[in-house]
Amino acid sequence: MDKSFNYIISPELSEYKRFSPKLKIGILASGKGTNFQELINLSQKGEIDIEIKVLITNKEDAGCIKRAENAEIPYKIIRAKDFSKKESFEVEIINTLINYDVELVVMAGWMKIVSPFFINKFRNKIINIHPSLLPAYKGGSAIKDSILNGSKITGCSVHFVEEEVDSGSLIMQAALSIEEKDDLVSLSQKIQKLEHKILPHSITLAGFLIRNDFMESY
Repeated sequence: MDKSFNYIISPELSEYKRFSPKLKIGILASGKGTNFQELINLSQKGEIDIEIKVLITNKEDAGCIKRAENAEIPYKIIRAKDFSKKESFEVEIINTLINYDVELVVMAGWMKIVSPFFINKFRNKIINIHPSLLPAYKGGSAIKDSILNGSKITGCSVHFVEEEVDSGSLIMQAALSIEEKDDLVSLSQKIQKLEHKILPHSITLAGFLIRNDFMESY
């Protein structure tokens, strides 16, 4: 982990929770897929007990597709514009996840707001990573907003997905200072490194809760 900048993570964990059989996850991503790649790397090294069953993306030119191809992970492109209704679009995603027997849905740069219909199909089994210290700076411009508002601290959060955007129970957070020299690019790069740190741990924490039926009390 890059220590060229100071950060804190809570809860601070040194080991991943283990699973046998491996935790079956589905990835929803819209962009380059750097978090997706981190999960691929950890899985291939045997450092994390996950089986990435499928990647779903809503963009035919998303960088995550090539990463899936290189790792021989099944993927499906499901575009909202190909459906007359949002519900039909989400039904296609839901059916794909079900067909691949996914236990946990991981939104890693998924740039679409999901409906209560979708959430109820996977209640307490969807997590999302967001580039701010929630509940601060919700929405799609969180990093830019933190700079424009003169914040001194920011970070990233992994949370269970609920109906309200960027809400739901927090699983893990990482925080860092915003330096005077930081701009959108440099701060985004720092946050991305922290995302790579906390998302794998958050997946195993969420998987542990799911496998042990602890969700109702979480």
